[in-house]
Amino acid sequence: MTTIEMVAPREDVGRDTISRFDMQFQAAAFAALEILEGTGVDCVYCDYHDDFVVRRIVDGRAKYHFFQVKTKRKLNHQWDLLEIFAYKKRGQRTDVDSLARIKNSFAGKLLLHGIVFGEACTEVTLLSNVHFADDVITVVDEFRGRTPKSKCAAFLAENFSAIFTVDPEHTLPLLNRLSLRAAVPYIGDDREIFASAARAAIYRYSDVDLSYQETNEIADSLVDLIYRKSKEPLGEIQPYELQARIGVALDDLLRVLSISRSVYDALCAGEDPKALRTASILQRWLTAAGATDEMIEYASRSKVNWDGWLRLARHIYTPFDMNFLLDRIDKLYTKWMQGIADFVTLHALLGELSAEPICTKFEGLSPELLLGAVCSVGVRRR
Repeated sequence: MTTIEMVAPREDVGRDTISRFDMQFQAAAFAALEILEGTGVDCVYCDYHDDFVVRRIVDGRAKYHFFQVKTKRKLNHQWDLLEIFAYKKRGQRTDVDSLARIKNSFAGKLLLHGIVFGEACTEVTLLSNVHFADDVITVVDEFRGRTPKSKCAAFLAENFSAIFTVDPEHTLPLLNRLSLRAAVPYIGDDREIFASAARAAIYRYSDVDLSYQETNEIADSLVDLIYRKSKEPLGEIQPYELQARIGVALDDLLRVLSISRSVYDALCAGEDPKALRTASILQRWLTAAGATDEMIEYASRSKVNWDGWLRLARHIYTPFDMNFLLDRIDKLYTKWMQGIADFVTLHALLGELSAEPICTKFEGLSPELLLGAVCSVGVRRR
């Protein structure tokens, strides 16, 4: 009897298509991680105007970077001039159909964003899991340097205004926005490569370090988040809903990382230079200790208040008293962690410490501030 395992399928286009889309989602998810750095990128739009669009806020204005993701199963493939620009090395013509093919090419569709969005479009990028042929790289490099000398680059520059119906003086500034990202190391047929790259990126942008299991869970959650945002039906979305429905912003990433926005905001308000890292440590540590979301938020605010109190106290009280107090808090933390490490025990320990003679020397040193001190020790130790 013939079994299903014995007969090869007629085609596997569907499986290949799923893999291509997954790599597109991986690329968008990786780009979204830059939001964690907090230095400009604030949103990534998914499958809107292009495969994904990165928004930066520059001097209070939105600037857009458009990405088109093109992948190949054969990793030794190199994208050529015909595939990228619809340009023929021999016999390239200037008739209407030939120019229309260039306009509808991969590069042509990207360059159109510069015309539509004007100065708001800062860059358009072709991103791939494989390499580009040398002559493709040469053309883009010449565009970037505004010196179209090679045969293909010169042809495209000379005919750009006819292809896109724009003023010739805008040709070089528009061509200058095209860029390539070849053989990017963070997308692949499975998500293992993406997971490893995402872990490194999260640590680079936020100092949040993840275990192997956490890495895989977060990597899957990130890609699935992009998938959900990408499949939102556009016809039902109002303009004011766009970011929430199809965009990935900080709140989305914090949810994936299991970090409360209220905790993160409290630490930012306290001018914690590593607010994201601190929030992640507090969230994971206190959750493991059995704290509720309300208790974690309260503990975070207590830490912020402690940090502010400590900065002032160091200028008021003697180093002898301050060092004695800090040592006593360290010992309380150690004693708590060596026991059950539940909040009932911590509450009792804080009550005992606040009544000790060393604490009465310091004005306003309440059990709430001491809770913040213990949280500060916990973050430092971890």
